[in-house]
Amino acid sequence: MDKYIKSISALNDVTLTIKNQGKIDRYAESDIFWAASRKRAKQNRRVLKGEIYQFEFGKNYVPEMSYEHRGLVIGVSGKLLLYVLPICSFNPQIPEHVNAIHPKDNPQGKSNYFLLKGADYPFLTHDSVLKLNDLRSVSVSRIKYRQNDGYIDPSSDTYRAIEYYAFSRHFPSYSYQYNQLRQQNSQVQEKLDLIMRLLGEHSDDDNCQMILDTVFNQK
Repeated sequence: MDKYIKSISALNDVTLTIKNQGKIDRYAESDIFWAASRKRAKQNRRVLKGEIYQFEFGKNYVPEMSYEHRGLVIGVSGKLLLYVLPICSFNPQIPEHVNAIHPKDNPQGKSNYFLLKGADYPFLTHDSVLKLNDLRSVSVSRIKYRQNDGYIDPSSDTYRAIEYYAFSRHFPSYSYQYNQLRQQNSQVQEKLDLIMRLLGEHSDDDNCQMILDTVFNQK
């Protein structure tokens, strides 16, 4: 009990130094939600990749995501553990937001953010960004509610791009190897296509070996 009283005192001391009332409110709401979720039975809901939920990420250190924010589910482990990319509002004062990756407008961007335009998604009321470099493993108990129409189809080009960019941020060496293999595969496929075309044009047996030698001696 002494340690508990000491921790409450320390938390109160820190809270009294915070000048922003809105931050104090979010700080308190986080604790209230945590306490309430401890009393509830474990949530038994079916969560799918691509769904958007409102999460309570709790109190964390800067620059970790804290408090209540939307999040995109990009993985599900069992029934209770989710892999989530946090979503926050677009801020034109933040350079990385301005330079956020977008499949059409900025596909080669180096930012750690992925731009979601409000006009493209019914669950957004304004432009937002995904934090590609802040993948979270969270309990389903952190879910506050499902966003209305909150869904990005996992088979869509946008979702695939999000997964690709997130993977490259978290596993850069493997991402590099993957890109190298893709390039090599593309080169092999080009040679196979050329072989099939040439064989179709020269179907007699005498020319087959010459065609193969021509293709595979190309650099």
